[in-house]
Amino acid sequence: MPHSIAVEEGDGIGEDMENKGFQISSIVDGMTLLLKPSMSFSASKNIDRVGNQEDIKVFTNIASEAFGYNIYPSSLSGLIGENRTTLFIGRYKDNYVSCGILFLDSNKDSGLHMIGTRKGFRGLGLGKTMTEHLLYQATKNKSEQVHLVASKLGSPIYNKLGFQNRGYLKSYVI
Repeated sequence: MPHSIAVEEGDGIGEDMENKGFQISSIVDGMTLLLKPSMSFSASKNIDRVGNQEDIKVFTNIASEAFGYNIYPSSLSGLIGENRTTLFIGRYKDNYVSCGILFLDSNKDSGLHMIGTRKGFRGLGLGKTMTEHLLYQATKNKSEQVHLVASKLGSPIYNKLGFQNRGYLKSYVI
């Protein structure tokens, strides 16, 4: 049984869950960016593609610290070499401190996931750099739309890049 269940706000399911004793554990913004030919993003030389199990361990250590809960290498190791999913880790002064995932769906839309920065390195623009790197990859994939869910910490970064809020995703725990 999953630890939590996420539902789109306003569909009535969340209210039913609350009436049955479920509690809201988080609310995130569902955001979309419509890519236009005039938009230009650049790849960062400080961001590397995750290519092996050691890189997965680095990624999950960064993500665990950034998000405040454990993410296990076994959860992500199957994504190495998978055609539609690419994991990245970003460096700052010889240390890996940021992470992000790009997913390409069957409609050629891209999803950005697990964009995070270690706590001691926030405020240096590293989350924005990772996001722009992922957007560069999305344009290489010829995506027309890019989707993500944003925390309160990430939402302002994504708004500045042109993402629009499309609603909210609420997570509930039993």
